[in-house]
Amino acid sequence: MFLLKLLLFLFLLFFLGFLITFLFKIKFHLIERISLSYLLGIGILTFLIFIMNYFLGLGFSSKNTFVVLLLLIFVLLVLERNNFILFFRNIRRSNISIYFFKDKYSLVFAFSIFILLFFSLVRNIYWPVSDWDALALYDFRAKVFLSEPSLLKAGLNNSYFVHYPLLTSLAHLFVYQTGLSNPKFIYSLFYLSFIFIFYFSLQRNVGSNKAVFFSLILALVPEIFGHSTMAYTNLPYTVYLCSGVFYLYEWIKNKQRSLLVLSGLLVGLSSWVRISEPFWMVPVLIVIFFSIKRKDFFSTFIYFFSVYVFYKAWLSFMAKVNFLNYVEGGASLSLIERYLPILKTISLERIILVAQYLYKNVFSSWGLLFPIFVLTSLFLFLNLRRRKKEIEVFYFWSIIFLFFIFLFFGTLLFSYTFPNWQHIPDSARRMSMFFIPLIIYYFSFANNL
Repeated sequence: MFLLKLLLFLFLLFFLGFLITFLFKIKFHLIERISLSYLLGIGILTFLIFIMNYFLGLGFSSKNTFVVLLLLIFVLLVLERNNFILFFRNIRRSNISIYFFKDKYSLVFAFSIFILLFFSLVRNIYWPVSDWDALALYDFRAKVFLSEPSLLKAGLNNSYFVHYPLLTSLAHLFVYQTGLSNPKFIYSLFYLSFIFIFYFSLQRNVGSNKAVFFSLILALVPEIFGHSTMAYTNLPYTVYLCSGVFYLYEWIKNKQRSLLVLSGLLVGLSSWVRISEPFWMVPVLIVIFFSIKRKDFFSTFIYFFSVYVFYKAWLSFMAKVNFLNYVEGGASLSLIERYLPILKTISLERIILVAQYLYKNVFSSWGLLFPIFVLTSLFLFLNLRRRKKEIEVFYFWSIIFLFFIFLFFGTLLFSYTFPNWQHIPDSARRMSMFFIPLIIYYFSFANNL
């Protein structure tokens, strides 16, 4: 009975995301659409449940979750019924057996991915949530919500609750509400969805064979696969942020606004997973640059709104809880008031120390990825002749470079505000995990130069 309830919930969740994909008017491959369905379904549902709990007082109950889910599906079916019907008519006319397995390479790729998925699922089903941050925060919040239907009350009772947004905690809660006791399989689904999104995005840019090769490399990276068996936020964060960057890059190339909105939604959902890192600002800056270049300022507005709505909603909740908890202490310092004195005291010695820390604890952990990235970057600049292909590669390289800038200066500021910053290398390594898919994606282009 519990398993049937879970399967029904997952079907409705995927179906919700599936219907959302039709809003973008983009021609997706079926498997890519299904992969996006999971990311959009779980992201949008958890966010709306949070909004309704915080602003409307709707409790965290299984009944309320299913009502919201069914209502969203009904509205989207009404809005997108014609596109939905047309899609399935086209599917029936195609030969589904060869829809993906078109050659031996894609067959080997699919087989390898599902073998990896099998091992990830077996481990997740056998082992319960055991990682410390998950036990103390992400999973713990889900268990608290089973008995405390008010997010505000839970946050007031324990301000530690408000440090991270709720996507993974509410996803855990949904699983617990079906009667099952282990929600870790959701991270296997994040892993699978991401590998296929990575593959199809690459396929459109470099062809099937290269897409297979580099997607398999990504799937086998220990950092990525390992996090598919951990109930941490780092893999979902990486999945949303990187997927958003991939679709942003495609928008840069073909100017299709639907890709821009999809990118903004995915990047926004990354801040619904983790809010402390400011990396969502990098795609926003890229969009501002191209909006100015193309004199298309409406794109900046669309993108910023798509990203900021998730960020602002959780900030609003954090501000309310902090104000109610610390009202006698007065208002907290603004970012400018907090960091301006630090900027005046930055020394060359600290800059070198931070660079050494990042190399030792982050970049060197990537193996050959970082030195190869440096070498290919030099090669790109030496051969940059303003040809279209090289300029497009340079655009993607610029996105990665901006992420490096944010990582370095963010760590630099953090080193002044947190005395024990050098004692948490694992946290820095996990936080920077999203660089790995971006660099592998970049390699698929760079080897053609």
